[in-house]
Amino acid sequence: MSAIIQLTFDGSMVRNQHQVALRDLAQVMVGIQSAADRACLDVLHGNVWKHQKLRRAQYEMVEFIVGQPLEGSYIIDFASAAAGRIVDRMKRALQDPYAQAREEGDQQIYTIGHQIAGKKDAARDPEKLIKYNDLEDARNPLVTRTYGDRSINKEFGQMLNPLAREPDGFLRLVLKPFEDENSYTYEFDNITAKKFKRIISSRQLGSPVIYEGQVRELDRGSKQMKNFRGKFINASNNKTIILHIENEADFAALVPFLGKEESVKIIASPIVEFASFDPTGGDIQFLQIHHG
Repeated sequence: MSAIIQLTFDGSMVRNQHQVALRDLAQVMVGIQSAADRACLDVLHGNVWKHQKLRRAQYEMVEFIVGQPLEGSYIIDFASAAAGRIVDRMKRALQDPYAQAREEGDQQIYTIGHQIAGKKDAARDPEKLIKYNDLEDARNPLVTRTYGDRSINKEFGQMLNPLAREPDGFLRLVLKPFEDENSYTYEFDNITAKKFKRIISSRQLGSPVIYEGQVRELDRGSKQMKNFRGKFINASNNKTIILHIENEADFAALVPFLGKEESVKIIASPIVEFASFDPTGGDIQFLQIHHG
């Protein structure tokens, strides 16, 4: 077996010296497998797109055999003869946010709500608008990572959910891509897990973009007065994307176009997640109807 993933539970995540709860083990293992699946897609295609799924015929490429649990807290290995490049991709994605999570202090993360007003002001300036078809070629200083990094680390964040609930818990993840390569160790306590999850969940609004398409769905949620959502079919690629809507007035501006066959032009900001964005299907924040 060339590739090894080793997992260690410790601290309050361990019961009776070397036993763990089924719920904790299941959530962590699902997170690891999902991260491996996303890494596999990235290795196969050179990137990952939002909502992209691994086909059943590709499962063999990312199949890990589960070893026997070992004592010494709770240690378990997952081994694969074919997934060396996939484990290496997982390692490269994890490296930077893990290093940030281990740093002293906590970085300031601004919510989307604090950024919308500035983007709405920018949307009124024609010189600051980008057409969707030019989006991939337009340099966005906020996008410094591939969407694959975001996609893989989102699953690692899910892996850490049980630890984020355990103040005295500890989790160690060891990645060894190839037999002749060193292993890479990532150690998380409760504080580091929470910081990691905040870092990979950071979101910023990109420059306003003109999108053309159809409003497919609008949803007020359950008794909400703000932060509504919709679905928008982008006419340029026929992809359905999530449209975030700030308030009642913005929601009302979109209602006349709901379900209409003719296209409408809107101005929206791409939502840059963990310094990455999928231009084909990434979420966008509605700013205003475009009348140009």
